Amino acid sequence: MIPILRGDRPVDRLLNFSDAVVAVAITILALPLVDIGGPQEGQTVWAVLHGHYGQIMTFASTFLVVGMLWTVHNRIMNYLDAYDGTVFWLNMLWLIGFVFLPWPSSMFSGGEDVNSSAAGAFHSDGTGVLYWMTLAYISLMGSIMSLYIARNLDLVNPGDRNYVSSLRRARGRWRGLTFFFIFVIAALLTLIYSWLGFFALFLIIPARRFLDVKAEEQPTKNDGETTP
Repeated sequence: MIPILRGDRPVDRLLNFSDAVVAVAITILALPLVDIGGPQEGQTVWAVLHGHYGQIMTFASTFLVVGMLWTVHNRIMNYLDAYDGTVFWLNMLWLIGFVFLPWPSSMFSGGEDVNSSAAGAFHSDGTGVLYWMTLAYISLMGSIMSLYIARNLDLVNPGDRNYVSSLRRARGRWRGLTFFFIFVIAALLTLIYSWLGFFALFLIIPARRFLDVKAEEQPTKNDGETTP
């Protein structure tokens, strides 16, 4: 088990490593788009976009979701003054989801179902379920890590401990699990029609509005700042 590593340098190296892995994963997500050829003779770029809208839509939605998940992770990790073996391995489990994500994303976006409006109901090949459940896994690991950090305040910067502790009583503590269930819903919808899961992402809008605590309900930091 990794002992508690304290100080700016160990924490910064962990954060930099995590950011680098996520950045590489996002880059790999874009590689299938590079393989899309330009318009052939007699074609327009709109014909190319229409013929590959499944890949484009999957990349765009994945990019936005990855950015959202990274933001939540970055927010809680920036409060760390140290980390222990549990944080390290939870972070590694969170990262392996991103490393794995380009594969189901590529299979799902390149499948006939998501690229065809004529795809029949309940004829899923399972790639959509794997794709959405990978995102659900990443969200779940992030939630577990955030909960562990909030319950082990000796790992948090001394000036932020009261603030991080107070977040456990705010509605925002359910954000990660809410996103997890939204991705599970998307996976189930994919079993009906492969493209239907994307509509579950619209649930994130009301969920964020509800989980973002009003100003008068927000816990305050020692320096008077409110929840980011």
